[in-house]
Amino acid sequence: MKEKLTPKTAVTVVTGILFAVYAAYNIFIIFKDRSALSSKAILISALVALIFLIFAGFMLTAGVKTKNMRFVKIRGAVFMIALAAVFLLKLNRIGSMIAYLDFSSLTTVWFDLTYFMTLIAMLLLFIYYTFILKRYPLYPKAAVALPTTAMVLFLLSLVIELVLFIAFGIISEASPLRTAVI
Repeated sequence: MKEKLTPKTAVTVVTGILFAVYAAYNIFIIFKDRSALSSKAILISALVALIFLIFAGFMLTAGVKTKNMRFVKIRGAVFMIALAAVFLLKLNRIGSMIAYLDFSSLTTVWFDLTYFMTLIAMLLLFIYYTFILKRYPLYPKAAVALPTTAMVLFLLSLVIELVLFIAFGIISEASPLRTAVI
C-alpha cells in the first residue's frame, strides 16, 4: 500500500535534500578553493559537509518504520553528535563576533544578532532533543515551546541576513555566492 504524501513528509524530504545539497556545496568549495584555503578551513569545510550529510540522512530516514532499536539509537546518537558539533563550530566564532560588534553601526548589531539568534536556536534544539523529546509527557509545554522558539529564531535570523545581504550588500561568508547558498 502506498503511503499518502503529507505536508510533514514533504518538508522532511525537502529539508533532507537541502542538507545534502549544502554538504555537496561544501565539498565543492573545498575542491574549488583548495589553493586559497588554509588546512584548518579545509578541515572545517569537510567537517561541515560530513555533519550536513548526517543531517540529510537523519531527515531522509525520519519516516522509516523499524523495530531495530539499535538503528534508532545509533541514528539518534549520531544526530546529537552532529548537532553538538555544529553548535561548537558556531560557538568557536563568538570572540570574533563580539569584537566585530559596534553599537554605533546598525548593520554590525544586526549581523551579530543573527549569529546569536542562530546559536541560541541550536542550543534550544540540542536541549529539546537531549532532554525533552524522550520525556514528552513530563514537559508538554517545553516540547512545543523549545522547537517553536528555535524555528522562530532561525526564521528571524534568515530574514535579517536577507536584509543585510540584499539592502546593504553585507555577506556572512567568504563570497556573495556562498552567502546566498547558505
